[in-house]
Amino acid sequence: MNGRSRSATGTRVVMIILDAMPDRHLDPARTPNLWRQAATGTRADGGGVSLPVSVTYANHAAFVTGADPAVTGVHGNHTWIDGEGWILSPDAGPRAVTLFDRVAAAGGRSVLIAGDQHLVRQMGAQRADHVWPPAGEPPEGAGRCAHGYLVDAEVVEAARRADLHADLVVLHLNEVDTVAHDHGPDSQAALDQHRATDAAYGRLVDLLADGWERTVVLTLSDHDQEPVTDQRPVALLDAVASLPGLSAVSEGTALLIHGAIGDRERTAILAVDGVEGVEELAAGVWMAWTVPGRVFTPSRPSLGGQHGSPRCRAQLAIVSGGHPRVDDIGRWLAGRRPSALYWAPLVADLLELPPLADPAPPAGGAG
Repeated sequence: MNGRSRSATGTRVVMIILDAMPDRHLDPARTPNLWRQAATGTRADGGGVSLPVSVTYANHAAFVTGADPAVTGVHGNHTWIDGEGWILSPDAGPRAVTLFDRVAAAGGRSVLIAGDQHLVRQMGAQRADHVWPPAGEPPEGAGRCAHGYLVDAEVVEAARRADLHADLVVLHLNEVDTVAHDHGPDSQAALDQHRATDAAYGRLVDLLADGWERTVVLTLSDHDQEPVTDQRPVALLDAVASLPGLSAVSEGTALLIHGAIGDRERTAILAVDGVEGVEELAAGVWMAWTVPGRVFTPSRPSLGGQHGSPRCRAQLAIVSGGHPRVDDIGRWLAGRRPSALYWAPLVADLLELPPLADPAPPAGGAG
């Protein structure tokens, strides 16, 4: 095996994350490569389960830390910091020990190649031995989607050029999320993108052929999406602004709220047209969500799909590969719906990584 590998068996764990790929749309004709990995390995019945706020950045942090948002404060695409308020989660980072930290501390080697350049910071991958895009900045001239993220073909090419002989390899494809936002998750455009991303996924799997017998592949998605049928924003941000001591930020079809919510505040929140529910996630952190078809803040004039609400928590979850432990993991996985928090402890076990102490939480903690 080229490069460094600390485990006695040379185990390689590869996490391939297909942003917003719906478990419910896997199909032997449209997504044959995903179907093949599920057939030769194990696919979680009904998919895995995302964190309560079904968004990209919180779930990617969970994939590489296994740390509950009640500890890290990373509940969504935004993180609460006392004295600053809600900030973009990549600006705060994962706020917990990551698999990249643990592999490095054990003398191993790790790789991250991501279509969403912000995941370099969000997943704490600055500690990885090989990072693409470098420093989280798309290379000049690289192909980018309508939302500014790197297209799947760029990720495949970056992976082809990289040394994937490592203890931990994390690969991320983003285009399904972009197309589902623009056209809706069940649109023909989205179904066509499922086919294209499945082909890119197949090329990534092919790159793992050398060393397949030592490889465990975890194929995941971070969330599903739901159709947007009414472009009028649900006016909860304005309502929360009128309630003393509360601060809110939109997460699509969810809203994160910081502060103390009692009966009066709950009644006011639920009275807003288009709000379906509100629940406490951690001390001082709450999530509200819309009724189906509505959003809190459309991110562009016409939005076909969005996520954030509990309706979008289903995650793709497939375990495959040639490693001897794949069958054992599959037997455990059958009939279960693993949480997004399950995967980091599994990777640590497979790679025999010793624990590291979590850093002290920054001011603000979870609430």
